[in-house]
Amino acid sequence: MPSPISTGLPIMQRPPLSDAREERKYSVSAARAPLLAAWLRARLRPDPSYPEGVITSCYFDSPQLDAYWDSADGQRLKSKLRLRWYGDPVDPYAGAWLEVKQRDGVESSKRRLRLDSELLQGLNFGGGLVLPKQQALAEFARQLEPTLGASLEPAVLVRYQRIRLRDAASGLRVSLDTRVQAAAPIAAARAPLWRPIVHGSVLELKSSGPLPRRLDGLGRFGLQRSAHSKYLLAIDQVLGGGRRA
Repeated sequence: MPSPISTGLPIMQRPPLSDAREERKYSVSAARAPLLAAWLRARLRPDPSYPEGVITSCYFDSPQLDAYWDSADGQRLKSKLRLRWYGDPVDPYAGAWLEVKQRDGVESSKRRLRLDSELLQGLNFGGGLVLPKQQALAEFARQLEPTLGASLEPAVLVRYQRIRLRDAASGLRVSLDTRVQAAAPIAAARAPLWRPIVHGSVLELKSSGPLPRRLDGLGRFGLQRSAHSKYLLAIDQVLGGGRRA
């Protein structure tokens, strides 16, 4: 089978979309995040596959930042391409994934492909960061979504600490992201300059039905539901906004 970096990609079946679920997002103040985390852990079970850790994503966009403006303008239908990996440094077991996340109003779904071992070796997570070759990523992306444009390029890096929990009875999935940071993608193998994103912490609830009664007390935390977008906030932090003419 040919190497995905040198001569092309192996034939792969296009991954199906994950089940669409309602996604509720709530901005969380840094001061209240530890108390909220303790409250959630007392009521829900840790996610069995990846209960907590550092997540880093490289988001891709067009030169005109079309995905950014779809979020900024509040478009109902939107999608994002990102390269995501787990751990700092990268956890070989959890690996790195190329994902297309699609959103229709409050419902979200995604397709993802795990990078094979050869492509994963293109990632350097010592003191610096070297992304896999752009052409190889573009070919992987077209397997996820054939309509993706070939002009997509790295736009911004986002890193944060996540805890993940579940409610087995209802199927609810909960994630709390804190210490959210952003950096500009760089070509050289040196450490990115991470900048904290003010008001970046967020609680995300994903379910296909009503929330379980055990979470009724969430209202005590004064959470405000929002269209929180780490990508939008990261572009604002690193580039000072999308700079639309």
